Amino acid sequence: MSILIDALLRENLINREQLNDARDKQMGAKKPIQELLVEMGFVKEEDLIRISSKVFDTPTLNLYEENIDPSVIKLISYETAKRYGVFPLRQEGDALILAMSDPQDIMALDDIRLLTNMEIKPVLSARSEISKYMEKYYQLDDALYDLLKNIVDDAKVEMAKEGKLGIEMLKGERSPVVRLANLILSDAVKARASDVHFEPQENFVEIRYRIDGDLKKIMKVPSNLHAPLVVRIKNLARMDIIETRKPQDGRTSILVNDRKIDLRISTIPTFYGEKVVARLLDAKEAKIELDKIGFPEDELNIFIEAINRPEGMILVTGPTGSGKTSTLYAALNFIKSETTNIITIEDPIEYLIGGLNQIQINPFKNVTFTRGLRNILRQDPDVILVGEIRDKETAEIAFRSSLTGHLVFSTLHTNNSVSSITRLLDIGLEPYLISSTLILIVAQRLVRLICPHCKEEYTPNKKLMDKFRIYIDRFNIEKFYRGKGCEQCGFTGFLGRTAIFETLKITEKLKSLITRKSPEDLIFKEASKSGLRLLAESGMKKVASGRTTLEEVARVAEVVEEEGIPERPGEARENPKILVADDEEENLKILEIRLSNAGYEVIKARDGREAVEYAFKEKPDLIVMDVMMPNMDGFEATKTLRSKLATAAIPILMLTAKRDKESELKGLDVGADDYLTKPFDKDKLLARIRMLLRRSDRKDG
Repeated sequence: MSILIDALLRENLINREQLNDARDKQMGAKKPIQELLVEMGFVKEEDLIRISSKVFDTPTLNLYEENIDPSVIKLISYETAKRYGVFPLRQEGDALILAMSDPQDIMALDDIRLLTNMEIKPVLSARSEISKYMEKYYQLDDALYDLLKNIVDDAKVEMAKEGKLGIEMLKGERSPVVRLANLILSDAVKARASDVHFEPQENFVEIRYRIDGDLKKIMKVPSNLHAPLVVRIKNLARMDIIETRKPQDGRTSILVNDRKIDLRISTIPTFYGEKVVARLLDAKEAKIELDKIGFPEDELNIFIEAINRPEGMILVTGPTGSGKTSTLYAALNFIKSETTNIITIEDPIEYLIGGLNQIQINPFKNVTFTRGLRNILRQDPDVILVGEIRDKETAEIAFRSSLTGHLVFSTLHTNNSVSSITRLLDIGLEPYLISSTLILIVAQRLVRLICPHCKEEYTPNKKLMDKFRIYIDRFNIEKFYRGKGCEQCGFTGFLGRTAIFETLKITEKLKSLITRKSPEDLIFKEASKSGLRLLAESGMKKVASGRTTLEEVARVAEVVEEEGIPERPGEARENPKILVADDEEENLKILEIRLSNAGYEVIKARDGREAVEYAFKEKPDLIVMDVMMPNMDGFEATKTLRSKLATAAIPILMLTAKRDKESELKGLDVGADDYLTKPFDKDKLLARIRMLLRRSDRKDG
């Protein structure tokens, strides 16, 4: 037993039971026993430092009062500093002054002497102070280190540069912050995310992806990494990294595992720092074919007939994120040819498409929709795309352009096709101008597609079915489907999206009603007689074919009351949520009772595969994982969770009846944070859980 531990026992700062508990945990933990005693809350750090100073006859050093020489930091890598719990302070002659929490660690002293080729003068400092200075000077902390060491898929992210130089590697060393930024971007691409949000909070930075239209929490990173992460992302788009108080926009292209992705970067200043959103634009999405976006065959024929007209106005309507741009790009791709001059004016340009002349709105350079349209008309266009009609002046120029032999496309933010006519009248357009130019209005929404890998039959909410009864009876729908949730779809039950449409062809009777400024209900009645199919009907056809769920149609078509829509996951909770995975019902029940009595919310899984599924769906604060389970054992489940960015940071406490060192080392090797053998003491279990949760809170903060 070391003289330091003897001293702690003599001073009654720890007892034998606490020492034995720490030794049990030390097996395979690769940490000094005194560090574990502090971490487990058995001794205060200031008492440990006081006794260490007395035992080793070494003065203590307060790092906050020291002048740090940044030039010596590079002498020791972060991995070495973390492994031994040391921090280089300065150089004195041929000696390196080294802050250590254990100045008697002979192995650390010898290794660092060999690595630096310098004499080492150790000084005693608190491990917490050393950790904080490591975070500050290495721009990295334990949370990021532990996260990155568990991720084996370090994707290759490069900057795509057009021209003779070809592809230019992203500059900068492979530092941990660069690795993290690359990992987030590559993981987002693999997860099919359309946007990545970097959101600074008081004590952490929240990373969220928008997947199939919904934002999903992925991970939290320490707040001290916010600035270097933002700098990294802004550098990619060559934005001003010094300016942090004004919104900025930038654009670049990267290659993720040789797949070209356009990045559109936007930053805004918030209370806790710059919020960054990276829009991921896959060039392949810009080449989407018209017959692949979700049009029923008869409505597709109507749409193709309209876009092949030599002149007229075609409107695509819907809220932000309803797929309007994809529909317009698909239409332009369909009609472009070497004999057609197509010019677009957009805010912003989503995809750069060959064969089109695309103009980006820039108010600072006086490039607005109105001014841009006037200039476009001098460029001999055949087809014009106006990104959005926002005011009377833009609307008048766009509609008059379609009167003079141009085919014009544009968008409006309206809820349905018929209300678009009312909106144009409200803007101030003359009724004759609308009726003489408008040929087609397409209202659309996006619905999520059921994952084919976990598709199952189910019975929807009765109230919801009653709301849609007319369509259920009309299409004779007897079976309803949903996705149960699996690894392929990220346990959401959905994989990809498709559009539902409401296509309004402007007939002579409708033109007459528009000219007379008839009320919206009269226009709607006439449109219905002409064969108008509502968004809900279009959606229900996809329900009947088993492609989407009733709840999805209700959500986007807004035809059910709020209480009829299933509760969304991810709502805020007060008590920590713990996932317990064990195939023995008795153990599950005991753990549930003990944890519930301690104030924790408990989720139960009965095998490893179910544990992985619940971890993705519920995002628990901690996982208690048994080793021996059917379908997938605890080792494999832990390895799977550690390989995914969304679950890599969740603390895992592994349980087993085996007492051999080999099993514990295997558990720690696959990524478990702690290891406890059965049968276990209730208080010991709760102490380990509190310790892991505290450690997790420190990582987040």
